[in-house]
Amino acid sequence: MPRILIVEDDRNTLSGLMEILEEEGYEVRGVESGHKALRTLERERFDILLTDLKMPEIDGMQLYEQTQTLAPEMKTVVMTAYSSVKDAVDAMKRGVYEYLTKPLNLDELFVILKKAVDDQNLRREYEELKDRLQGSYRFESIIGKSATMQQVFKTIYKVAKSQATVLIRGESGTGKELVARAVHYNSPRANGPMVEISCAAFPETLLESELFGYEKGAFTGADSRKKGRFELANTGTIFLDEIGDISANVQTKLLRVLQEKEISRLGSNDSIKVDVRVITATNRDLEQALSSGLFREDLYYRLNVIPIFLPPLRERREDISLLIDHFIKRYSKLNHKTMIGIAEDALELCEAYDWPGNVRELENAIENAIVLGEGETLLPEHLPVTLAMRKTAMEGFAAESDDDFFSGGSSYREKMEVAEKKILEEAIRQADGNKSEAAKQLGISLRTMRYKIQKYKL
Repeated sequence: MPRILIVEDDRNTLSGLMEILEEEGYEVRGVESGHKALRTLERERFDILLTDLKMPEIDGMQLYEQTQTLAPEMKTVVMTAYSSVKDAVDAMKRGVYEYLTKPLNLDELFVILKKAVDDQNLRREYEELKDRLQGSYRFESIIGKSATMQQVFKTIYKVAKSQATVLIRGESGTGKELVARAVHYNSPRANGPMVEISCAAFPETLLESELFGYEKGAFTGADSRKKGRFELANTGTIFLDEIGDISANVQTKLLRVLQEKEISRLGSNDSIKVDVRVITATNRDLEQALSSGLFREDLYYRLNVIPIFLPPLRERREDISLLIDHFIKRYSKLNHKTMIGIAEDALELCEAYDWPGNVRELENAIENAIVLGEGETLLPEHLPVTLAMRKTAMEGFAAESDDDFFSGGSSYREKMEVAEKKILEEAIRQADGNKSEAAKQLGISLRTMRYKIQKYKL
């Protein structure tokens, strides 16, 4: 969602502009002075700066010049009275993107802002393409704008350049294998092999032979020598998923690999040096396994050098709409379908659902909806029955008065809708009428916020 920072010393004009642009689908912040704008830009990123040209203390041109250090990629649009058009033209010669004369023509405003956003998107697409061609950007499959996911991205960037062992923690379906690949492909080992294995998929004896290999005759059926996964990952990375499920014997042998940087094939006493970075992942409580004696303490500390925690989807609901858009594009293309978006009520159901299977469950739901659905829009009836039933339960709403809320005879679903309406009203009040801020506090998209406001006529 394009973000706009408005700087206008007239409070009524500022409030009106914010309301208009929010209704047009922008995420908007507004301040009344250049000083406040600079403080805001130190903390937040914006795509467009819409500022008055004539202001006390710091005028629009001085503000623009100072933003060239804070936010050089941001587009600046200045607003000015007819008498100052010459100043506005001079400002454009110095790099300002565009100017508007007051009183503002809204159609002209919308055209200029759209053009600025399009130019920003084009620039970003070019930068992303350049990064991908250079092989330095490999996060295409990890989607998230939430604060927790942004922290994950920062950790990946920092950790990737090191040789440290990484332990990825998170529930099933949160994308631990994607993070492991991102670390590898952004590391100095990116040109080496990336070898993955799910430790829970093999019984103990078979897991040993898979990890460390074996010599001919090591056991019945070993008709020839076989290299293990560690040898195959030499000069690269090995990803051991579900590390919390390995036996005590395999734990001991893995500890030796981490300490000595060498392995021995089954049926051999010879040691083989390996240069491998180890990344592990688990959805288990390793600390509980430690206290129960099921996991070696020395191995735990060897693996847990750099921990990365992936939050469940229910704790980053603001990412759901991004993930849905990503999966719609992917599976529409794969299945030669025309679906290009999701209906507001279907998105609302998705954002209200807890997704116990996390991103994997959401991905499966969207793929299923695209394969079985028709048309260009994903509707509630295309979703799994567990979500679609919520829509049925919310139809036929008739709100009661506050006095009758708990004592009346209406159903729990009707009471739930009354409560939701009250929560929305309170969130908007707390945000001083700023719908973008209210949506952020509620953990929902502005698109869903608008839908609910229209639904409850707020």
